[in-house]
Amino acid sequence: MEDTKIISRQDVERLHSNPDIANKSSIAQKVGGYYQQGNLSSSNRALAENIFRLLVHDTEIKVRQVLADTLKYSNDLPHDIVESIIKDSDSVALPFIQYYQSLTDDDLINILKTSNLPKQKAVAKRNNLSRNMSSYIVNNCTDGVIEKLVTNETADIANDTFEEIIKKYPESDILKKGIIYRNNLPFEVIEKIISHISYKLKAYLVLNHNLPQDFATDLINEIKEKLTLKVSEEYSQDDQIRDFVQHLYKANRLTYSLVTRAICAGDLIFFEHSLSFLAEIPVANVRKILFNSTADFEIRNLLRKAMLPKSVFPTIFSALKVINDVRFDCGQSNNKLFSRKVIERILSYTQSTEELSSDDLQYLLSQLH
Repeated sequence: MEDTKIISRQDVERLHSNPDIANKSSIAQKVGGYYQQGNLSSSNRALAENIFRLLVHDTEIKVRQVLADTLKYSNDLPHDIVESIIKDSDSVALPFIQYYQSLTDDDLINILKTSNLPKQKAVAKRNNLSRNMSSYIVNNCTDGVIEKLVTNETADIANDTFEEIIKKYPESDILKKGIIYRNNLPFEVIEKIISHISYKLKAYLVLNHNLPQDFATDLINEIKEKLTLKVSEEYSQDDQIRDFVQHLYKANRLTYSLVTRAICAGDLIFFEHSLSFLAEIPVANVRKILFNSTADFEIRNLLRKAMLPKSVFPTIFSALKVINDVRFDCGQSNNKLFSRKVIERILSYTQSTEELSSDDLQYLLSQLH
């Protein structure tokens, strides 16, 4: 390819006889395509660059757009050509700013220092932004630019930079959502942001991030409280709880420990829907077995079908007995009192607590405070 002619005599004659937009755009694409390959002779490279210098100042914006779009995947263009494209109108400059990888940090900072919001956003959307550039954006740009940064999965963002975003914009749901929806979000960041986000975003965290069991359980309990759970025979929140349990089930977060903790805390509705999904039987049948059955073996069969380990059976039976004893003692609308009474009685059963893991015991004790 060293002797390739990047522009032919016919090209020159066509431009001379008819220098319209189509011909100049065609030349821009042709020469830019050769240049992007990166294997031109020094003379052809110099010729191509001189053609670019003419085209970046063309009066027709369409020609400049075609040239910038063609060159955005090139490397090591002369800096005067790069500057001309960057300083051009948004329709010319934005794709080039976002994709041209040979821009230096100084180039990017100069763009960010302008008052041109679309160009600042183009910088924030670039692939593989460094931690320093991410920090600069957070400390010097508006929330609209920072939104583009946090939704840019390739950007390297330090934990303290995330914390700075949370500190500066505690009321911005858009930024908080952008952070939460990032893949592989560090747990340190999750801990910092958790008190600032909605229950829907907390549910997303539970379903999509590998959180520690106790942390996930606490979040789930908070979410259920937001859904105004109450233990009652009306099952007024069935649809909400069913949908939430289904999400947990599909995300492999519906663990036997979580299900056991739910019933020990008196969370009957969550427990029933969990068994329904795990055992793959209708929730009405689950309720019939749990509270209308005269034989324990039917409940055991249900728990086996739900693939719960045999070690938690005594705990669940104790919890069900306590719920039957307590459910009418403290008023149907007082869910917190109901839950507290159930936990206290569960913990008073020596046989039951011996079957609980230390983590589960600690969890139940924490719910009493």
